[in-house]
Amino acid sequence: MARMPFLGSTADFGALDTPWDAFTDTYPTVADAVAAAEGTGALSCFFFDEVGEYERGIRRGPDGWSYEVTLYPRMQLRELVKTCWLNADDRDQAVEQLRRALAEYVPEAHRHPGIEVVHRPSTTTVPRIGWTQSLPLAGLETWEDAFLAEKDLPLHDLAPLVDGQSPGGRYTATVSPQTLALFQSHGLAVQACAGCGMLVADRHPHWPGVWVSVEHEFGPSCDRSRLGRLESLQRVGHVVEVADAGPAQELTGREPTAVCQNCGIDVTDQHPDWPGQWAVAGGDSDPVCAVLGTMGGDDEGEYDLLDCVYPHIPAGVDSPASAAIAAAKKGGYFLQL
Repeated sequence: MARMPFLGSTADFGALDTPWDAFTDTYPTVADAVAAAEGTGALSCFFFDEVGEYERGIRRGPDGWSYEVTLYPRMQLRELVKTCWLNADDRDQAVEQLRRALAEYVPEAHRHPGIEVVHRPSTTTVPRIGWTQSLPLAGLETWEDAFLAEKDLPLHDLAPLVDGQSPGGRYTATVSPQTLALFQSHGLAVQACAGCGMLVADRHPHWPGVWVSVEHEFGPSCDRSRLGRLESLQRVGHVVEVADAGPAQELTGREPTAVCQNCGIDVTDQHPDWPGQWAVAGGDSDPVCAVLGTMGGDDEGEYDLLDCVYPHIPAGVDSPASAAIAAAKKGGYFLQL
C-alpha cells in the first residue's frame, strides 16, 4: 500500500503541512487517487490528531472502490495490543485473537454492522489492527466531499474508547482489569506487573526472559512505590507475583564491571536486582541505557527505537540484545508511521 510521509499532529507542528495536506496535494481529487492506486488496490494516509489515530484513503473491494476511515488503538490500549502480540506463541494466530478481542471491546451500544476490525499493513514488525468503516465512492469527487460524507459515521463514536480509559474517568497507567480479562478470555497471554500495574511481556526482543513494559519510558523498570509505598532511587524489575515485589538490594562493591559501548557508564551483570542483565554499577542500578534510539539521521549508527528502551551493551561482550538492535537499524519495532 502506498503511504504518505508521517509528520505528526497539527498541534505539534503548527503552521507546517499535515500528512493529509501532503496527500491531497499529491492527489488533488478522489479520481487522481484511484488512478494512482490501480496497481496496488489501496492508497492511504496515516496521521493522528487530538481525537485519535486514523488512516484515511481508498480501497478496492469486491464491490468496487470505497473511501475508508480506520481508527486505531492508542495509549494504554495500544500497549495492550503490543504486549499481547509480543507474548504470543503463534503471532499470526494472535492477530486474529486481537481482532476478535477488539471487536468485543466495543460496547454493544456502539457496535454497528458497518464497522469491521481489520489487520492492515504495518510500517513495523508489530501488526496494525483497528476499526474501519467505508463509504462508496459514488458522488465523492473532492476530498471535501469525502470529509462531509464521513462526518456522521458511527466509527467516530469509538474515539473516546480507543485509549483504554473509561470515558470521563480518572487517568490510570494501564487498562482496566475488565479489559485485561477480556483479552485474556480470547486466549491472549498478557499479565500486569504486581508492583506497578503496568502490562508486561517477557518476550521483548531486547529483553529476552525479562518482564518489560512496552511503555517507552519505563521498559523493564518497575515503579514499586505503588506497592507498600517503598521509595528508592534504585530501579527494580517488574514482577507478576506480589510475593516477589521486594525492595531494591545493594551491591557489595566487589562485582566485576565493564563499560557500556553506547553510553560509556560502568555496568555489571551481577547486580542482585538484575541477575544476568547489565545494570549500572552504582547506586541507581538502572538496566536501561541512557542513550535513547534516535529518529534515524544520517549517522549510520542511529536507529529508531522511540517506543522501545534498550539495554546496556558492554564493549566486546556478546549481548542477547545485539542482534535485535541491529535489526532495529532496518526498521522500528513499535512506532507506526
